[in-house]
Amino acid sequence: MKTKMILKILIGVIVIGGGLGYFTFQAMQSSWSYYYSVDEFSANISDMNNYSFRIAGRVKPGSVNRDLQKMNLTFTLAGTKTEIPVLYEGTVPDNFTDDIEVVVEGRLDENKSFKAKTLMTKCESKYKAKVE
Repeated sequence: MKTKMILKILIGVIVIGGGLGYFTFQAMQSSWSYYYSVDEFSANISDMNNYSFRIAGRVKPGSVNRDLQKMNLTFTLAGTKTEIPVLYEGTVPDNFTDDIEVVVEGRLDENKSFKAKTLMTKCESKYKAKVE
């Protein structure tokens, strides 16, 4: 009788531990993407296929094209020396405009365009001191 109780507890611990381990792995997987600036990414672009990356840069003024019906957005992400075309499908943050700092997460496609699955903008008001 005692060994059955110990076996049930052991199985329960294994099942719960396995579930927690799986959810932890899934939650941490997004933070494992490499983080690059546009210039660093462009310098190593030949080695970048089949991996997920985060790239930080500025939206090049005049490069934004939106298709509201298809929820598509294309723009150029600019660094200090190089630029990367970005394709994004999904909801665009409210403060997304030309010449704003953004971070995109996704993969490089076969056309050497960056297919973003996540688009994050820097909220300028959070980083500037209030002047009264």
